[in-house]
Order: sequence, then C-alpha cells, then structure tokens
Amino acid sequence: MNSKQQRRLFYLVPYGFWLVLFVIAPLVLLLMQSLTTADGHFTLRHYMTYFGSGTYLRMTFNSVFYAVVITLITLVISYPTAYLLNQLKQRQFWLLLVILPTWINLLLKTYAFIGLLSHTGSVNAFLSFLVLHRNSYYLATGVFC
Repeated sequence: MNSKQQRRLFYLVPYGFWLVLFVIAPLVLLLMQSLTTADGHFTLRHYMTYFGSGTYLRMTFNSVFYAVVITLITLVISYPTAYLLNQLKQRQFWLLLVILPTWINLLLKTYAFIGLLSHTGSVNAFLSFLVLHRNSYYLATGVFC
C-alpha cells in the first residue's frame, strides 16, 4: 500500500464511521421501528395508516412541494448573484455585504448566552436557589458580562 492509498484510507475510516453511526444506523433503527409493533412483532400497520390517510399524504406532498419551490427560488437568486459577484472588481467587499446578514443569528445567540450565564443571569440565579445560599457562580466571565 503506497502513501496515497494510506492517506485516502486515513480520511475514509473516520468518514465511514461517522456515516455508519449517524446516518445508516438511525435509518436502520427507524425502518425496524416502523416495521414492528411495541411488542416487537412484524407489522405493516404503520404504512397502511400512512398511505391510507389523506392527511399524511397531503402533508408529505406539501413538504416536498415547498422544498422544491424554495430550492428553485434559491437557485434563481443565488446563481445570478454569484455570477455578478464574480464579475465585480471589489468582489470581496460585496461578498462580505451578502454574507454579513447570516452572522446576525450567531451574534444574537452569543448575547443571549451572555445574558443567561452572566453573574446576574437566570442560570446563576437558579443555581443559587438550589444551594439555598447566595453564592457567586461565574459561568461567563469576560469583558461583556
């Protein structure tokens, strides 16, 4: 086995482990659960209920329909935007302006955790309540707390 094959195997093993553990195993467990009763006996009752119900089929159709519509709208907006950004002279600046709104979510979560974990936050107050005496738990020590 040469160095390139060893490197490929080195990257393939963790990926394969991750794939089996978090994709294939849950799908197999889901399939097994859908084909058995609570007692562990084989049944197709769940599938008969699903395909016999207009509500479940309508919900599935709506989910797939909206997924396709959103994907098409995203493609119609994103590909011309990417092409336009690639043609501009200051593409890094414009790319920053396009990506910047997605960072707002992370910023809001960060400030929410600072509020929860600060000296006067909810988590500290709850922990102090459990111990029955006022004790300072510095869960989030830093400049912003």
